[in-house]
Amino acid sequence: MIRLFVLLIVYVGMASSSAAAQDFFGTLVDRAQASAAQPYRKEAPIPETVSLGYDAYRGIRFRPESMLWREGGSDFRVEFFPTGFLYQTPVKLNVIARTDRSVTALTSSPSMFDFGAGRTPASVGFAGFKLTFPLHGQRFDEIVSFLGASYFRPIGKGQTYGASARGLAIDTAQPRSEEFPEFREFWLVEPAPGDVSLTLYALLESPGASGAYAFVVTPGPRTTVDVDARLFLRHGVSVLGIAPLTSMFLSGKSGPWRDDFRPEVHDSDGLAVLTGAGESIWRPLGNPGTLQVSALVDNNPRGFGLLQRERRFERYQDGVAQYQARPSLWIEPKGDWGEGEVRLVEIPTPSEYHDNIVAFWVSRWPVAKGQALEYRYRISALADDAALSPLARVIAARQGPIEGNSKARRLVVEFEGDALSALEVERLVESNVTVSAGRLLRADIDRPPGSTNRRLFLDVELDGRRPSDIRAHLTAGGERLTETFNIVLRP
Repeated sequence: MIRLFVLLIVYVGMASSSAAAQDFFGTLVDRAQASAAQPYRKEAPIPETVSLGYDAYRGIRFRPESMLWREGGSDFRVEFFPTGFLYQTPVKLNVIARTDRSVTALTSSPSMFDFGAGRTPASVGFAGFKLTFPLHGQRFDEIVSFLGASYFRPIGKGQTYGASARGLAIDTAQPRSEEFPEFREFWLVEPAPGDVSLTLYALLESPGASGAYAFVVTPGPRTTVDVDARLFLRHGVSVLGIAPLTSMFLSGKSGPWRDDFRPEVHDSDGLAVLTGAGESIWRPLGNPGTLQVSALVDNNPRGFGLLQRERRFERYQDGVAQYQARPSLWIEPKGDWGEGEVRLVEIPTPSEYHDNIVAFWVSRWPVAKGQALEYRYRISALADDAALSPLARVIAARQGPIEGNSKARRLVVEFEGDALSALEVERLVESNVTVSAGRLLRADIDRPPGSTNRRLFLDVELDGRRPSDIRAHLTAGGERLTETFNIVLRP
C-alpha cells in the first residue's frame, strides 16, 4: 500500500508538470500568433557593444561564478554569450522554476564577463547561451549553443562544433533578399537532479513570420534535440525552409583541388536523404564555381541531413580544426510532412570560414499571409551515420574529364559496407544507373585490391544544354546492396 501511494504521488506530480508545460507552450503559441498579426519590429542593439570587433569579442571570457544552476544538484549548467561583434541583437532569457512554474527574467551585467585588456562596456546584453552536461565523466561539456539569429549547434560525446541547425529559413537563394529569423526570447525550464533531458522554449520573429518553439535537449553519444515548431505567416514567402541545416564545404574528394597541405576541408561531405518510400540517397557536396540550387522531391520523408562521413584524421591533417570530429546532423520528421522536396543550396566560397551549404525541407504547397503551420522533428548530432541504414554506403565520389571527349565526365563511386563484405567473391554485382540527360557511355564495377569494397565507374556524355541528374546503386541477384548515389552534372 505504501509503495502504491508513492507511485501515485509521483504520477500525479509528473502529470501536473506536463500539463503546466503544455499550458505554457500554448500561451507562447498564442503570443506568436498575435505577434504575426502586427507589423514586424526590429530589436535595437546594445550601443556599448556595437564596436566590439572579432579579436576583442574572442577575448571575452564568461566568469564561471555567473553560471546558471551551479547549485541544486542538476547535471545541466548554462553559460551566456555577451552582445558584440556579429551578435549585436540582444535576446531575453527567462527561467521557469520546476516547483511552481513561476517565470523569472535573467538580468545581464558586464560583471558576468571578463573583457580582458579591452574596455569593459557600461552595459551588455545576452546574445545567446550554451548548455553544458558531463558527457565525459566529471567535466562539463558543451552540448548545444544558441547564438546568432535562429542558429543553434548541438554536439554529442567526442564531437566538436561544426554544422549548425536553424529555427527557420526564409527565401534562401532567391532573387528576393533572404530573411534571417531571430530567436528573440527564451525560457529555460529548471531541471531536477537526475534529469537526463532539458526543456526550453523560444519565440521567433522575422518580417515574414512569427513562431513558438519547444526544444527538448537530451545529451549523449548522440545528442538529440526534439523540436515542436508552430509558425504564423506575416506575409507570403517564396521559399519557407523547414528544419534548415547550414554547413561548410571548401574541398574534398569531389574537388575542387587546392594548393593546401590538407587533402580535405569541410564540416560535412554529403547530403543524405531517407525517402518516404524507404530509399537511402547520398549526394556528395561541392564547392561550385556559381550558385547551385537542387532538389530531391519526396512525399513524407523519413529523414535527411548534412553528414560528415569521412572520419579519418589523415584525410584532413588538421589537428586544430579537428574536422574528423565534426557532427553529422540528421533530421527525423515526426508525423507526415506531405509532398515537397529536400532542397540543397551550394554557394561558392574561397574560405573555410564561411558557411556555404544549406539544406532544408520545402513543402510543395505555397504559404500565404495569415497561414498557421506546425512541424515536429528530431535533430540528432551523431558520428555513427552507418547505423542509419543497413545498406553499403558511398565513401568516396571522384570525377574528372575524359580524354578526347570534352563533353564527357568520368565518375568513380566507391561503396563500402557489410552487404558487400559478406558477398561471395564470385557472386555477380550489377549496376543500376539512370541518366536524366545526355548519354551513359560506360558503367563498370571493380573491386580494389585487398578490399571488399566495390567501385563503380561511370562515363557520362552531357548534351551541352541541360544538367544531368544521375542516380546509381548496386545489386546482386536483384537484391539491393547499396544506397543510391546521386549527383547533378552541369554542362
